Amino acid sequence: MNNIGFKIKELRKKKDITQEKLAKYLNVSFQAVSKWETGIASPDLAMIVPLARLFEVSTDELFGVAENAEDTRKKELFELWNKTWKTGDVAERYEISKIAVAEYPGNFEYLKWLADAEDAYAIHNCERNSEQQKEHFENAVKYYEMIIEDCGDTDLKEHAIYCIVMTLSSLNRRDEALQYAKQHPSCDELLKCCLRGEEWEEHRQKMIFRKLYELVVVLECGKHDIVSIQAAEKIIKTVIDDGNYLMFHDTLMFTCIWQAQCFTKQKRYEEAVAVLRKSHEHAVMFEEMLERAKKSPLPYTCRAFNKLFCDARDYCVSGTTTKTEDFKDCLTWKEFDALRERDDFKELLEL
Repeated sequence: MNNIGFKIKELRKKKDITQEKLAKYLNVSFQAVSKWETGIASPDLAMIVPLARLFEVSTDELFGVAENAEDTRKKELFELWNKTWKTGDVAERYEISKIAVAEYPGNFEYLKWLADAEDAYAIHNCERNSEQQKEHFENAVKYYEMIIEDCGDTDLKEHAIYCIVMTLSSLNRRDEALQYAKQHPSCDELLKCCLRGEEWEEHRQKMIFRKLYELVVVLECGKHDIVSIQAAEKIIKTVIDDGNYLMFHDTLMFTCIWQAQCFTKQKRYEEAVAVLRKSHEHAVMFEEMLERAKKSPLPYTCRAFNKLFCDARDYCVSGTTTKTEDFKDCLTWKEFDALRERDDFKELLEL
């Protein structure tokens, strides 16, 4: 009975029953059920029939006796289905998926096969904008909805949500697609299928903005890698090509600080002081920008972000010091000890 615990766990999850609830139904302890499922112990023989009745299966199935034939059939279906991904035969995949769903009703993996196959058939085997194509798209939506509503598997549900957004968009049902897109972890990516015109362009710019910021943060993690730090600065200045950096003055201030650290370590002292001076300039410009943005949002003017604004209400404050005070504090770091006796560095301390 080594495998009965695993079968109990599988059937319990299929029924959406917790271990505690199963223990209550059988009038045994929660610990007993846990031991069954982990293989530490097996249920008494007196429990076998009640378990089978509870799960609505035969005792043979509970013991896994009938499992081999079923596993063989499932393996056969998978091999047939998988082969179509190598041949590209969408029509064959569609037929195999229909057979799998017919033979195993309620199996959400096979329902996903069929939903995906309906969608693929509509795209590759139907005339564009035809009634036949629409029918297959509608079928795909129906199956995806069943998975979303009834399936407990997170991965399958997220796949169904992702695909239904695409399919609904193909049917020009964008309002419905939008509602599903908002439920998915990749909402940003999916919204591009639902939005049009000005809404889409603004959303696209917001995506670029976030990805730019994320990329720069990762590059900045290599504080002692001059190539990464200079790349971060160059990327910002390439995207925001008109010099109206607004919130990115903060980031640029620190890219200059990290570059100065690298230059100092390499004994390139003049270059270190030069980029520290640039860092101070960015600190000052950031403070000026922030004061203006508190009165009203400031527009980005570069082409990549010309529909976006810098709103001081969105700025997260992590301390009470100003940016220029932060800059002065950076100058006290031991990394700049080699610069302390230089007149140009002393001038920075007086800024």
